[in-house]
Amino acid sequence: MTAMTPGSNIPLPVARVAVDVSAPVRLDVSGLLLTADGKVRSDADFVFYNQPSGPGVTHRSGGGAAPDAIVVDTAALPPDIEKVVVTASPDAAGQTFQGIEPTATVRGDDGAPLATFTPPKLGAETALIVVEVYRRGG
Repeated sequence: MTAMTPGSNIPLPVARVAVDVSAPVRLDVSGLLLTADGKVRSDADFVFYNQPSGPGVTHRSGGGAAPDAIVVDTAALPPDIEKVVVTASPDAAGQTFQGIEPTATVRGDDGAPLATFTPPKLGAETALIVVEVYRRGG
């Protein structure tokens, strides 16, 4: 398993991964399907608890006992989607990441962790891009 740092990247050995984001507080975890220009095509490209599926991407609720996850099947993504951005924000209104250390874990189909990322010390941030799953060279 690889412990990632800001700006680092790793090749994924599998086409389908789950990215879960855990913290000592409840988080809203979402996935954004982005084209080459960094934009969503429509509201359908925003995957979260109230819209749990999009093309090649699903939101999996942890049910409060486990962290929520965004599952990305790169083989099922539409050809014009270049990357899926996994975001997180504290569920409580007005709460920041001050004193909260969220950790994103990228897991393969078998649930084994492939990589983890814990952002460096945070402060007034209310939302984060925690992981990007993207295509390189097709």
